[in-house]
Amino acid sequence: MRSQLFDHDGQLAITIPKDVADRYHLASGVEVEIVPEEDGIVLQPIGVEPWFSLGWERALDGVLEHYGAALGLLNE
Repeated sequence: MRSQLFDHDGQLAITIPKDVADRYHLASGVEVEIVPEEDGIVLQPIGVEPWFSLGWERALDGVLEHYGAALGLLNE
């Protein structure tokens, strides 16, 4: 996924697609912590629901990758 940085009131800002923002509980005004990693940065929302974590999202992605079709059938 790509995004672009732009100048805003003397600072740099980034656009985040709405579906990604919704998935990670980001909204206008939510603060994020910038965590440097060896291969880039991670944005971690501050003050989101206690159940939310990147580990949970990765686990959910794995479940949906393997069982998404079956879960979709059950949802019909």
